[in-house]
Amino acid sequence: MTLSTTRLHVGQGTTRGPLTVFPVWTDAPSLGSAHLTGSDAPVDVAERSGSPAVNQLVVTNRGDRPVLLLAGELLEGGMQHRALTATTLLAPDTPTVLPVVCVEQGRWHGGGAHRRRSRRAPLSLLPHLERADGQHEVWRRVSRFSVVAGPSATESLLDRLDATGARSLTSGLRPLSDQRGLLVGIAGRPAWLEVFGSGRALAEHWAGLLDAATLDALGRPAVRTPAALARAFAERVETTPLTSTRSAGLGAREQGGGRVRVDAVR
Repeated sequence: MTLSTTRLHVGQGTTRGPLTVFPVWTDAPSLGSAHLTGSDAPVDVAERSGSPAVNQLVVTNRGDRPVLLLAGELLEGGMQHRALTATTLLAPDTPTVLPVVCVEQGRWHGGGAHRRRSRRAPLSLLPHLERADGQHEVWRRVSRFSVVAGPSATESLLDRLDATGARSLTSGLRPLSDQRGLLVGIAGRPAWLEVFGSGRALAEHWAGLLDAATLDALGRPAVRTPAALARAFAERVETTPLTSTRSAGLGAREQGGGRVRVDAVR
């Protein structure tokens, strides 16, 4: 299977310092309201009752429609802030234990509940979320953000994202009509592309995606990413063969690629 039957259309980019953001459209049918995904979706996130674990949280969809939770989504509060390791489509009214990584090394106290604000971990963390030794690499990379975002008493990724908010490189950017995704270039090279099942889903995650991209881009050379490279990147994504790997809740996860890694949930 490849994505070649679904065309991606990359529009004109906007450059702010080292960051270039391109709008992406697709001719794939919109999923509309088939599922929920934003921070207002009725999802409870809690520590495991009686025995909290750094690498697990209990997630329950309290609504009557599936909820899409994204890899790298930040779950704030509890004993410490965490990030989801993989995208999943959560069934209604079914408590599910999901794997997570810690993005706040210096705290292990607090309440049992977490909140969702559609915030995302930076791209540089995503390849390490599911690796057996990934937790220590995530901590190391969160600590390295202190160079551009300042100190954090608990080595918290959320603190670093908050600190870069006032220095956002993307203020004023908004999704365009019928836009379904975005492609981000950093310091002259395409870095990542994300496409959603609907424009609504993109809008709900828009601010979190751009804040994450800003944190990765700060301190990099102020070089524009050429449109030709962005479109070649999108074409490589389209033509990457995908193989079903395992279930993702109600969805099926598909992966493929080499130099460009593609991770999808259908």
